[in-house]
Amino acid sequence: MVVLALLAAGLLYGAGVATLRARARPWPLARAASFAAGLLALALALLSGIDALADELLSVHMVQHLLLALLAPALLLYGAPVRLALSAGSPAVRAAMVGVLRTRAVRALAHPALGCVAFASVVLAWHLTGLFELALKHPGVHVLEHAAYFWAGALLLAPLIAADPLPHRPGAVGRFCWMMAAMTAMAVPGALLAFAPTVRYPFYVASAHALGRSALADEHVAGAIMWVAGGVTMFALALAVTASAMLAEERRQLRRELYAAAPAGARSRAVGR
Repeated sequence: MVVLALLAAGLLYGAGVATLRARARPWPLARAASFAAGLLALALALLSGIDALADELLSVHMVQHLLLALLAPALLLYGAPVRLALSAGSPAVRAAMVGVLRTRAVRALAHPALGCVAFASVVLAWHLTGLFELALKHPGVHVLEHAAYFWAGALLLAPLIAADPLPHRPGAVGRFCWMMAAMTAMAVPGALLAFAPTVRYPFYVASAHALGRSALADEHVAGAIMWVAGGVTMFALALAVTASAMLAEERRQLRRELYAAAPAGARSRAVGR
């Protein structure tokens, strides 16, 4: 199922790029490469040895979560799949997509506050309750956990990366603050695991011992991965989305200045276009 979903996403994206090229409207290579890298990150998290070893070592499980919740969503969203579909789709497809983007549901889902709350809730709920241990014992719950991490990361990052034409696009300061708030939510369980006096997830005791590892020591490593590596990743994303917002505002300001300096006739023609 995962393989089919990844292949379908890649083929649809590739078809959109090919359609634009056929219309002599090339799609940015960086966006296409980013989307492909996002699919690769998902495959790495769900189809490689990381997925198998995640059931034996908590530290590997945390690496998997970072791939699912941060790296893969960020790369896929920078690929701007919605913008690509709008550019390559037929007039009927574009009209339908614009209608969906203007609905109240999408406006609510695309708000950065909801994304931040969703991300924080998922991270805290799965790690500070019995849900994490339950997911380790029941494959169906484990699949639900992976989906929750990916979609929570997508909800958080979509309005902050803002590569697609979503209803809400916070300014530079807003993007940085939302990322810092989400980073704090991730740091809490990470710090608790990094300094835990006893094993929090007994499921890993036997498997860690079989691999010649201490379950408690591995739990401390897992906490450090979540706290430090996760924090560094989120801070880097915060800087990237903030810089992107600042550059976009500079371009808008430049266009306003050029418009104000243009002769009246040129302004009229610009408005007409």
